[in-house]
Amino acid sequence: MKLFYTPNSPYARIARVAIIELNLCDRIETQKVIARDPNSDLLNYNLTGKVPTLATDDGFILSETRIICFYLNHLNPEIKLVAEISNGFLQQLEGMTGDGIAVWVRELRRPLGEQSPGAIEFEHERALRILDYFEKISDKLDQTPKLAHISLASALGLEIRLPDLQWRQKYPKLAHWYDEFSKLPSMQATRPES
Repeated sequence: MKLFYTPNSPYARIARVAIIELNLCDRIETQKVIARDPNSDLLNYNLTGKVPTLATDDGFILSETRIICFYLNHLNPEIKLVAEISNGFLQQLEGMTGDGIAVWVRELRRPLGEQSPGAIEFEHERALRILDYFEKISDKLDQTPKLAHISLASALGLEIRLPDLQWRQKYPKLAHWYDEFSKLPSMQATRPES
């Protein structure tokens, strides 16, 4: 099996952390690719060029992070990484993280004249609403590597690409949780490049 990733994608980071936490490093090769490269080997597997992409041993191509993590958890069901359907709290958290911050970063990578101030403002406000929520429930977050926690930490890891966010001062409990969770070896091994 092979997972294609870019080092700064929070979605690919989630899948990479899942591989480590599920003890699947010996079963899954990881291949770093460059997004939007017309010569990328990834395009031989996934015509959209989307990361992460997992090429399974049985010929399936998976390119949605949650589906990839669900599949990976199936390979090692002894560890419960993906929330059970009955755990509505973790299921809700799994679906809330990442998008606003990731879209904001993508918009800022565009040339200045092509950026949409409206989109940037919308994603900034969405990120703040989500951060407000996680600050309020931070006492319910623990250090157990679950998909919801990994997703949240991967999104917060984009702080190095968003100097305008400045979330740590306003959300000290969440910052403390994130700093502790980031000490996990799987999180250290998958840190985004600056």
